[in-house]
Amino acid sequence: MLVLEIPVPPLPLIATVGHTLWPPGIVHARRQFDAFDIIICVKGTLYMEENGIPYDIKEGMVLVLEPEKMHRGYQPTDTETEVYWIHFQYPGFPQPALIDKTNWQQPLLNRTDQDIEVHPGMVDIPKFTTIDLRQILPLLTEMIHVHSMLSATRSYELQILFGRFLLELQYSMRNRSPQARSLSLGEQVATYLTEHLEQPFDATEMENDLHYHFDYLARCLKQYSGMSPLQYRHHLQIERAKQLLAHSELSIIQIGTRCGFNDNNYFTRLFKRHTSFTPGEFRKRYQFIVLD
Repeated sequence: MLVLEIPVPPLPLIATVGHTLWPPGIVHARRQFDAFDIIICVKGTLYMEENGIPYDIKEGMVLVLEPEKMHRGYQPTDTETEVYWIHFQYPGFPQPALIDKTNWQQPLLNRTDQDIEVHPGMVDIPKFTTIDLRQILPLLTEMIHVHSMLSATRSYELQILFGRFLLELQYSMRNRSPQARSLSLGEQVATYLTEHLEQPFDATEMENDLHYHFDYLARCLKQYSGMSPLQYRHHLQIERAKQLLAHSELSIIQIGTRCGFNDNNYFTRLFKRHTSFTPGEFRKRYQFIVLD
């Protein structure tokens, strides 16, 4: 699927949002400007062209027009057509790239609860696709309302609503991708491993609880996160151990047990492999509390 891949931060920022109901016979104006233009059709069909490429934006579809590209209506509306539009800017450099995306993997980022630098992220906006209007329309209605009485404070509120709108576009796009089922199951596996971290790893029990063969569950998690179940579990264990070492008075053996390690030597080796510190060294360096 063609998507605009937007690195964040900085965040894409909305400039305006609008709504109109066009009778039959209307042709969209020819224009070119320095902003992204999202067009959402909720009734009828809008016939648009961008740099010579035609798009029939039917009910329940969205098209993103790109800055500096010439767009225009190439054919009059033949029925009553209702559309919303959003103009937004991306203040970063370089500008978002249009790519053919096939990989929807969600690898985990290395993070702690003491981070002071912002973690890099990505927003994917579909170029042209079908969307779920049941989720999108309430947001558009609220954005129109806020925009109609815009103030400095409500301008910030509008930006937050726009962020939610972009998230809904991503969810809708992912749920319609060929990998939707495996990604959803991969997310279930990730949640399962998180909730069962203190118990011993048991592939058979996971099969019984999630009702799929373990090999298939492992493939889905790999597609979702880039990790095998054991790799994902180890990542979760180390992250929980780091938090307990920094924020609790529990002994290292107790922490290992709470993170699902029955063998303290194995816990120490794995922790050092992932962090380059032993648990004791990590505690001395990062402990947040002072022990008497």
